[in-house]
Formats: sequence, structure tokens, C-alpha cells
Amino acid sequence: MSKGKEPPRSLGPHGRRFVDRMRELKDRSGLSLAALANRTSYSKSSWERYLNGKSIPPAEAVRELAGLSGADTNQLLALHSLAADDWGVQADARAPEDLSGEVAPGREPGPEVPGEHTARHLAGSDAAGASPAGEAPAADDGTRDGTTQPFSSDGQPYRKPSVSQRIRLGSPALIGVVVVAAIVVSGLLLYLAPRTEGAAEDRRVASVKFVFTPGRTHGCDVHRDDGQLWAGHSDTDKALLQQITTSWDVVEAQCLLEHRGYPVGAVDGAYGQATEKAVKRLQEANGLVVDGIVGPHTWQALRQ
Repeated sequence: MSKGKEPPRSLGPHGRRFVDRMRELKDRSGLSLAALANRTSYSKSSWERYLNGKSIPPAEAVRELAGLSGADTNQLLALHSLAADDWGVQADARAPEDLSGEVAPGREPGPEVPGEHTARHLAGSDAAGASPAGEAPAADDGTRDGTTQPFSSDGQPYRKPSVSQRIRLGSPALIGVVVVAAIVVSGLLLYLAPRTEGAAEDRRVASVKFVFTPGRTHGCDVHRDDGQLWAGHSDTDKALLQQITTSWDVVEAQCLLEHRGYPVGAVDGAYGQATEKAVKRLQEANGLVVDGIVGPHTWQALRQ
């Protein structure tokens, strides 16, 4: 591949930016196309297409290149999602050129084969006691040798367990009562527990590290606490957000934008074009500087 070869003119600005970034990371890794193929799950010809902008790579290829070059995987995947619009495909879909088997396909599991017992059951009889031809199978009423005395599975006469035995065995009704009682007690404890004004528990801030996954969206639990709106993903009021930012802060801002009537397309945690457009509309409506960047003043407008 010629390093200076131009991507197809049909690509939009995000597609071109993505291809340039991929080339930059390939050069940073110091790997040739052949070495890149040896270190990843994709062939030399596939990488040549990706780096020439002829086809969009799958998300897994983006992750592998980010890992080899030490780049921020979340940001590269966010740019990948934006660039996917220029190719007109889903961000995590493989391009048609990549369906040639160059990546070793996983073996698809075959249909489940019924077990021996299942096969006998489907045949309408049990191997140990098949009914003669033309006769209906005998009803399994728990009796043996024509007597009315029921037998248990171990061949011993069945005896109804005592009350104490039923309690030890765990009566379904008793278990249900215990579970309901536990739920009621837990609810009362939560209700009576003292509430700390502005506590992070009330705001239910996300505690796990944010990982951007193309196509994955997040729910919004917008509620008012201490006079401000919260969506349960971040309690920031100062974080600077702009295009290609990926974080829980972005998820929080997207939820609040949607709640205020400024659609962002998808609450996915990636600050893309739709989110920037929504931010500008909010800024314009609140008399703020319309720059598409979320800062302290825009956070104040989002949370009020």
C-alpha cells in the first residue's frame, strides 16, 4: 500500500479522518502489512483494503489495531461508528469483501440431538417397559404389581412426610412466605433509613469503567434530586465533552438532552454529530455560546 494513496472520494469527512487515524496507528506500531496480518485475525489483503479506505474494518479489527499501537480503544471505536455512516453500514458489521473466509470461522453448533431417554419418550414408550404393538401404554400412576400402594423412586413404599420433614424439605408455600417477608422487611428498612441530601446513592452514579461498544445503548433514569436533574450515570457538572469523547459523562449528558427534548439518536456514550447538534440547540435556547462543547454552563442548563 502506498502511504500517500488517497481514500475514495466518495468517503465523507469522518470516513477520511478514520482512515488517516488507522494509517497513523499502523505506522506507530512499526508493523508491515504482513506483520500486522500475523499479529491479528485479519489477512494482509484485508488490512490493505482497510488502510486504503476501500472497506470499513469490523470493530474487532479496530480493537486489535488499537491494542498493538497503544491507542485509546474507546475513542477509536467512536470514530469508527461515525465513519460507518460514510460507508452506509453498521459499525460492527463486516464489509462484504471480508466474507471470503479470511478469518477462520467458528464452527456453528449443530442441532441438539435428543438424549436416549428423550428419544424413547418421543417414540411413545420406555425401552424398559415398551407396550405391546397396538396397545396403549399403561398409565404411570405410581402403583406396582396391581396394588394401590404408591412407591417412591427407590422402590420403597411411599409414605407421606411428617410436618417437620416437610419444613426441612422446604415447602414451596413456606419458601414463598419467607421470601415475601424478606422483601417487605428490606423495603421498610430502605424507607426508614435516613437520607443524606445530595448523596451519591440517590444519584445512582455508575461505578464500572465505561467501555464503548458499537450499537450498545444505555437506559436513562432521569429524576430530580436536590433541585437538579440526574440520569444515574455521572454526577459531574464540569466535565468537558466534545466530539469523539466516550464516557459515562457523555451517557449522562445524552440522557438529559433526550429528557429536555433534544434527541441524540442513541444514548451510547459516544459524542457524535447528533449529540453535538442537540447540544448546540440547547445552548442556543439558553442563551449560551453555541460551540457544541459541553462545559460548566451547559451542564448547568442540562441539570436545572
